[in-house]
Amino acid sequence: MLSKDLLVVIKRNGVIRPKYLRDLNIAKSLIAIFNEHVGTKYQDLQQDLNAFEEGNKDYKVIRGLSTLLEQNCEFETNSTLDSVKIRSFLFERGLVIDDFERNQIIEQACDFFKGSKEEIEEVFFSDLPEGKILIKLSPISALDLIKRYNLSLTQTLLFNALELTISIEGNYQQIFRQINYLGLMYEIEKNDSEISFIKITGPASLLRKTKKYGTSFAKLFNYIIKADKWSLSAKIEMKSGNEPRIYDFKLNSEDSVLLYKNMVENDIFDSEVEAQFYKDFKLYNMGWEIKREPTIIRTKNYITIPDFGFYKHGQELFLEVVGFWTPEYVKKKIWKLKNAETKIMVAVNQNLNCEKGDFPSEVIFYKDRIPVKPIIKILKKIDEKYIKLEIEKLKTVKITEDFVSIEEKAKELNASIESLKKLELNNHYIIGDMIVSQNYLQKVKEKIGTESDYSKISQIIADNNLTLGALEYMGYKIEWKGLVPVKITNFKK
Repeated sequence: MLSKDLLVVIKRNGVIRPKYLRDLNIAKSLIAIFNEHVGTKYQDLQQDLNAFEEGNKDYKVIRGLSTLLEQNCEFETNSTLDSVKIRSFLFERGLVIDDFERNQIIEQACDFFKGSKEEIEEVFFSDLPEGKILIKLSPISALDLIKRYNLSLTQTLLFNALELTISIEGNYQQIFRQINYLGLMYEIEKNDSEISFIKITGPASLLRKTKKYGTSFAKLFNYIIKADKWSLSAKIEMKSGNEPRIYDFKLNSEDSVLLYKNMVENDIFDSEVEAQFYKDFKLYNMGWEIKREPTIIRTKNYITIPDFGFYKHGQELFLEVVGFWTPEYVKKKIWKLKNAETKIMVAVNQNLNCEKGDFPSEVIFYKDRIPVKPIIKILKKIDEKYIKLEIEKLKTVKITEDFVSIEEKAKELNASIESLKKLELNNHYIIGDMIVSQNYLQKVKEKIGTESDYSKISQIIADNNLTLGALEYMGYKIEWKGLVPVKITNFKK
């Protein structure tokens, strides 16, 4: 975060927005200046930075970028002598009125600290910022510097926020952990598209504005921008003249603002049990997509973030894992599940003092590993119900093509492949991944004619984009000699 005096904003018609950077030229120049001063005193670096600022209307931008670059620097004193002790020794000798007395006191310091006159003179202020030596600038690109600057501008602006309203997709767990950790209050709202809006306020909005409150908003912004998709609006209090005024600020992930995202990895799963279940479920590959902490669900004035979501056919099902926790935690968890606006099935550690009747939806007890089969069974029932309804809708559909892929036809009809495969067709067959008409098969059969050689017939089948499974529908069967197919005979004359 930058200091308030380095905040650069644009105000217009009650709207405020930081003056974000995209041009890399200033950043490149400043990085070059810092690199040139590795091994020199901080005061020498400052002199060149001041010279760079002269005549530049964007001096606040230069100072802001320089401040961030300094955070990437290492400074040290270039002496083994203790600057603080030397200063104390010299000042204790009292007021110096001429060079003679000054030299005498410095000579006393040389004897006491076992150093030369030049060393005493050099070390006198060497521990102060101006006297320190720049020994290293950690590598940083101009692009990353610009991203850090834009992030810091936003955080500095949010320092003056009275409230935030955010919409997020993904990263729910981290964001709500931070909201709770920072002691902020929130309300949940939903719009027609089912994207949750979180209005974040806090104690300061009820009593008085504090730095701690503004700092919390700034810290939270780091986690908001890690979400897959996000938008933010805020009420910002800034002075206009001598009077405070409220401005609107909006920003979202679709804006072309370069923002630095902390790339520190966080554990995806809260426990080994959850991680193992995720792996086990993926092995079944039954067409249901599984997502970790997929959404937020309102539970009266609170929210619940289910551990897993399952998605297919536009349908969704949620699973919450209730592991080994305190009785108070479990009691609160049960209350939330009972008051959730969407049903959530639960996997419960069998060591907890819980029964199926404690929960409003399906319950699966586990010991060391969450069993996948009961969940697969529940999902298959949903599949079967969906397919049954879809087949009823598809019964009136007429397929006119002689040859078309199931996937292509499913997209055209906005139907599932599973439903098409189970659909009873009058003049067509499902052969492999294709829908083939009787007329098409008859034409292929005419090409085969009286041929019985396996290799020749299989080539005709391949040339017509069919599999050997089509032979049965045309009235043929394959004769084998051991494990080797030798010829094809026509069992339907």
